[in-house]
Amino acid sequence: MASTQPVPARQDSAFIDDIEKKESSSDEKLGYVDTVGYDDDDAPGELRLKQAEELEARLASGTADDSEYLVKDAHDISIKVLSTRDDYELPVVTFRMMFLGLGFSAFGSVLAQLYYFKPQTLLVSESFLLIVIYFIGKLWEKTLPSHGLFRFINPGPFNIKEHGAVLIMAYTASASATAIQVISVQDLYYNNELNPGIAIFTLLASQLIGYAFAGLLQEALVYPSVCFWPSVITPANIFQALHFDGGLSSKRTKIFWALFAFVFVYEIIPQWIFPLLTGVSIFCLVDHTSPVMRNVFGGASNNEGLGLLAVSFDWNLITSLNLYTPLWTQLNQDIGIFLTYILMSAVYYGNIWQGLKFPFMSQAIFDSDGNQYNQSAILTNNLFDPVKYAEVGPAWFSATNALYFITANLAMGATITHVLFFYWDELLPFFRALNPWNKTAHIEHDEHYVAMKRYDKVPRYWYLCLLAIAYAMAQATDYTGHSNFAWWQLTVILIISLFFTTAYCTTSAILGYKEFSTQLDGFYGMIGSYMAPGDPISNMYAALYGSQPTVQAIKLLGDLKLGQYLKIPPKVNFLVQVIGCIVGALLNYVMELSIVKNQRAALLTIAGTRLWSGQNAQSFNSNAISWGALGREMFSPGKTYYMVPVSLAIGAIFPIIQYGLHRKWPRNAFLKNFNTSVVLQYSADLSVGVNTQVNTSMVLGVVSQWWVRKRYPRAFTKYNYIVAGALDGGTQVISFILNLALFGAAGPAVPFPNWWGNDLKYSADRCLAPAS
Repeated sequence: MASTQPVPARQDSAFIDDIEKKESSSDEKLGYVDTVGYDDDDAPGELRLKQAEELEARLASGTADDSEYLVKDAHDISIKVLSTRDDYELPVVTFRMMFLGLGFSAFGSVLAQLYYFKPQTLLVSESFLLIVIYFIGKLWEKTLPSHGLFRFINPGPFNIKEHGAVLIMAYTASASATAIQVISVQDLYYNNELNPGIAIFTLLASQLIGYAFAGLLQEALVYPSVCFWPSVITPANIFQALHFDGGLSSKRTKIFWALFAFVFVYEIIPQWIFPLLTGVSIFCLVDHTSPVMRNVFGGASNNEGLGLLAVSFDWNLITSLNLYTPLWTQLNQDIGIFLTYILMSAVYYGNIWQGLKFPFMSQAIFDSDGNQYNQSAILTNNLFDPVKYAEVGPAWFSATNALYFITANLAMGATITHVLFFYWDELLPFFRALNPWNKTAHIEHDEHYVAMKRYDKVPRYWYLCLLAIAYAMAQATDYTGHSNFAWWQLTVILIISLFFTTAYCTTSAILGYKEFSTQLDGFYGMIGSYMAPGDPISNMYAALYGSQPTVQAIKLLGDLKLGQYLKIPPKVNFLVQVIGCIVGALLNYVMELSIVKNQRAALLTIAGTRLWSGQNAQSFNSNAISWGALGREMFSPGKTYYMVPVSLAIGAIFPIIQYGLHRKWPRNAFLKNFNTSVVLQYSADLSVGVNTQVNTSMVLGVVSQWWVRKRYPRAFTKYNYIVAGALDGGTQVISFILNLALFGAAGPAVPFPNWWGNDLKYSADRCLAPAS
């Protein structure tokens, strides 16, 4: 608990200086690592924790000065925005926690799988679950008896640790696993219905490998304050506002619920009544007949255009991402977006790869006449047939989609070398931990980690055993499931996956920048095309075991950091995450079986019905065809898209050049913070989806992370993240309701009547609609 008595400023300053002198000398000599017998291992950490609690008390009481409110780095966020408070006596593993955790895990996993097969895909968001769980937990607390034997069912107030454990369990389960795509595609397109046991163990294996990777990485990427995981700061701040701020009497809580209610009501307008607000483009309002205007300035509809200079008033598209992403990460992203406008226009209007024959933005593959490619015509027994291919002819991507593949591989290569050169100190504990004869201990200077030392850690061998079990399951199911994916191929893919998982988890932890799942699917599809040429089924398994562990590890490491912020005991965190993985996998599969069996005809049609669609499965299958069956024909040396694999090696060079310049001019802030991997990742970022929110989001990010943070440090520290959570929470709750009630997710769609702001002849921003 934080002290309520402020410490005199001069004493405070001397205290900090003394601690920093002690720790900086150790850090400089040993790189945060010292021997096990180091005498001052615990003392500096305990002193820092005490000092953080005293600073927290001053910040809360308003007696701190502006310099103390100013957030300058990751450490400042962790102790100024979030509380280090730990109410040790609070119960965590209660009947209520397990009941709500299992219930919301079932709810989230069923919904996620249900909407995977819907025309409008709905993702179960973390903010949505957090708020709904809070309401149900408080209702449980207030309405059920809590005396005598009922104390087991209702153990008093619904506390922050129970709430956090329920959310982590439910959020772990609330996704449609990549393995479901493999299972459903094999059933729908290759007449290979997997045995239930094989299917379930494939799901569990792919999920648990990612969790094992996360466990092995947590010492390097969860414990330190430099790894502050920007994406979990907002939910952690909401937790503490709801449970630590004194209910509705707190100013922060009042602001949270006021903004939540406002955006809940407001979002009905742009999402249903007045969709023009999703993207206001002056150019499209002036001329809605020109495809050039649409391609460059439009972007409010899917695959429409770049959205240059458009303004969005729809928080569902804007989101709070740029309110919590670090400023330099955003600036690198903005540079990449600026390059996107130039590069995408250049490759299309320059007719690179015959781009003018195909749509400006599309993820489909085409024949030489610009028609959609007949994929089934090149297969025999589900394998590539070169004779049939010679008759059908070559396949093409849209120019902007090909550009995306190149920049994605450039970014992957750059990510690896950037992380190794710039974040070696953060990764060093991970490599030391892999050495069973390691004689050194990693000293973490993080107040939240110090507060967690009273709890037992999860032994590393738990994660190693989990990895061994999951690996054995994957090998067994690959052979018994007729995946054509050999033992050595799986082993190589997992080694590569661990390599990239380490890199992307590092960037997620420090920069708030992470992978794009389509990028990883494409990369591992490319690797699979060389391992098993001409085999789309094997290619799907390469994508599954390559990308899923990375996606899963990022999600689970974020939850481990959230657990550290909320002071949830590590073994409890392990328990709820594993349970969430298992419940999610089982119910994903049960729902998939039911839907594919009863809606097979609708799922196999291109358009589907108003209630059911196989669009996601079709897309995954198309990727397997293009990378698996056609990989060598499209990407080998001398072929049209040979630069896609070559760009992986080229991308690795850029950070090396930057690092050399940084070593020559180490005080140059630009060379230190410029990140070629982020810039390259965003250099074709607008090649898919809705893009009118990009400029608005960029401006809000700079306003929040630079202007407000520097000019109004008190307001930023107290309210920035709670405002972000309120806007996201209200938006996601009303979006969920609108999808159920009006957008066709649980019944017939109910469109708003046609009018000027909702003119169905045009795109949402009144640009010329793209050809369907």
